[in-house]
Amino acid sequence: MINMSSSVRVCFRWIGLSVLCFMVWGCGEDPRQLYETAQFEEQQHNRAHAQELYEQIIQQHPESEFAEKARQQLKAWKTENSEEAQ
Repeated sequence: MINMSSSVRVCFRWIGLSVLCFMVWGCGEDPRQLYETAQFEEQQHNRAHAQELYEQIIQQHPESEFAEKARQQLKAWKTENSEEAQ
């Protein structure tokens, strides 16, 4: 039998994530907001979307401090992946 409280939590988590994403997309392309959303995506184990957001920061705000943080994170993932392949 399905645990209803677990199902409800998952539902609310997705609703919250959706609201957060719409707020970020609807409120402009602030690099801080994009970076915070990317970090949230990482916490939710959604690395693909986090990567898209980091790349968006680098492309749209290349001189910002968040672009540098995004570059560092992408570089760390690349290093991590190459070490796993060995």
